[in-house]
Amino acid sequence: MDKALKPDTNYRIHMMVLVCIALIINYIDRVNFSVATPTIMELFNITAAQIGLMGSAFFIPYMLMMLPTGYLLNKVGPKKLLGGSLFFWGLSTMGTALASNVWTFLTTRVLMGLFEAPGFPSASRVVAVWIPEQERTVASGAFDCCARIGTAFAPPLVVWIILTLGWQMSFVITGGCAVLFAFVWMAMYHEPDDHPKVSESELAYIRQHEVKDESGQIVSKPIPMKHLIFYPALVKASIGYGLYLYVWNMFTTWMPSFFVVARGFSLKSMGHAAMVPYICAVVLELIGAVLFDRWMRRGAKISTLRRTGMAISLVGSAIFIFLTIQATTPFWIVFFLSAFAGISGLGAGNVQAIPSDLAPYGQAGGVSGFYALGGAIGGFFAPMVTGFIIDSRFGYDGAFVVASLVALAGAAFYVFNNYERMEPRKADLA
Repeated sequence: MDKALKPDTNYRIHMMVLVCIALIINYIDRVNFSVATPTIMELFNITAAQIGLMGSAFFIPYMLMMLPTGYLLNKVGPKKLLGGSLFFWGLSTMGTALASNVWTFLTTRVLMGLFEAPGFPSASRVVAVWIPEQERTVASGAFDCCARIGTAFAPPLVVWIILTLGWQMSFVITGGCAVLFAFVWMAMYHEPDDHPKVSESELAYIRQHEVKDESGQIVSKPIPMKHLIFYPALVKASIGYGLYLYVWNMFTTWMPSFFVVARGFSLKSMGHAAMVPYICAVVLELIGAVLFDRWMRRGAKISTLRRTGMAISLVGSAIFIFLTIQATTPFWIVFFLSAFAGISGLGAGNVQAIPSDLAPYGQAGGVSGFYALGGAIGGFFAPMVTGFIIDSRFGYDGAFVVASLVALAGAAFYVFNNYERMEPRKADLA
């Protein structure tokens, strides 16, 4: 880095901390239901297939909201959109405490999917405008692993609340955190040009790789959202993201039940065992993000970074998911699931950086929305398909084999792709 560009303020880090807290809460609220699943299944006589449908019901509105989210991010920005999202997903989480049958639980999951949709696209949009490319893998890895932190703390936290105060209070308390943080976000988040304290040197540092015109203004090359489907690099990356999230959402949705139902863990021991894989994911994702950014500063190309990172993440996932079903003791079950989560995290800082890599300046909202739509489609199918496989003669082992094959397919889409910034075509400018 040119010493002249060394910033004398670091408000970009402050903005990323806000994003990270929002996504920790996002995933605590999202995973709350998975941790409470064994209790809910027992109390309300709900089957695995019905739980799978509830999990997929979350992703129907989540999926449908991705393109509108991308459009709104480009128009109104993440301040208002993510602030409203936090407030209303918090209320929806709290409303789960009032559910008493399949249909009321289904309703709350639909509302959760609707209001949580802006989370990750908003985070990618913040990275795109606040973080220069040489820090982008770390920044993207940080907010992605914060989702894993939320998932890691959810099992022991929710189990403790369930055992102490009852399952309803687990939703009231975790949802209340989102409602409160909505006000913090609205008060503290600013875009770079609107931030009252960001220095000129930090703005120059953030924008050092952007194309500028003769007056020093950044050149933005917008691509209409309706044309994004014609860009092969974005389409392949989005399909890869869908397959990646199929694997990860199968894991987050069904791991607590796998421990309790398929492998005989108690509810209390499950709460502690389920935390270990997520801690491994968090630690290794941060390590991987630092290593990949360092590799870039030493001259590696963006495409080399993303291909390598996603190959490590998904091929490694396939191997360790398969080994998990061969394990016969609690130690080795937790070990291989932790190895899966860790290797998935090691390269996963790259997965959330891709929309910022591909998008023209100021257009990361639309690109992130399209990319997240691909992920949401995979996330939609994961709980439902897994639930039906579990209820079949193939059981949990069959569901894990399918996830291994999906991971290998996802690796292929990411590896055979290019990640240079998208340039508008003549048709886009017409």
